[in-house]
Amino acid sequence: MAIYEDLEQKIVLITGGSGDLGRAMAVELAKQKAKIYFTFNSSEEAANETVRLATEAGGSAVARKCDITSKSAVTELIDAIAESEGRLDVLVNNAGIYKDNLFQSMTDEEFEQVIQTNLFGTYYCTKAAVHHMTRARSGSIINISSISGLTASFGQSNYSAAKGGIQAFSRTIAAELAPKNIRVNTVAPGLIDSVMVKRIPRNIMKQTLSAIPLGRLGQPDDIARVVAFLASDDSAYMVGQTLVADGGLLMR
Repeated sequence: MAIYEDLEQKIVLITGGSGDLGRAMAVELAKQKAKIYFTFNSSEEAANETVRLATEAGGSAVARKCDITSKSAVTELIDAIAESEGRLDVLVNNAGIYKDNLFQSMTDEEFEQVIQTNLFGTYYCTKAAVHHMTRARSGSIINISSISGLTASFGQSNYSAAKGGIQAFSRTIAAELAPKNIRVNTVAPGLIDSVMVKRIPRNIMKQTLSAIPLGRLGQPDDIARVVAFLASDDSAYMVGQTLVADGGLLMR
């Protein structure tokens, strides 16, 4: 495990910290001795598990229930963290949902809910965080996208639109915020061993695995380590980039 000494005591907010990816990020950054806050929306039990694992990793994590589709709720949360800690150093926009369906069968609600959570949620959190990072003239924002935002993803027109939007959004605000010493970058995971991927039918999964040069699914820890790198000063000259972590899948 890479050790990023500059992450010690940095104030980090991770959205969606009770899911597979968010939990791995919280644990990895807890190992780096960062001070972790994370949001969850429904399962308090899952949130408590993230807190437990972060503590066992030698750090700490604080769970905050928050609906990231509510601009007022997001702003209140981020303002409270920044006021309590004196700053917010790192924001990881990880929370997201999926509601897959073929386009002709997709309902307006399925499309709108995914866009509202994945894209608007990222916007609301970033808007609130930048207010404080601008004052400090320092910060790292890491937006979690997907390879679905880079290539055709059957049955995911809503998800692909949101994740592709996150990448375009990130590049543009990266250019605007870099002069203020706020770095914005994106991570685009491939197929990660998570609840979402486990719902893929076995025959389709077998075909997909054969197309991944590494021959395996990614693990949440694979993405968490990329996030830790982008949060650290080791990536200080990286701005507006999309790091693809997909085992080589897009090469095919």
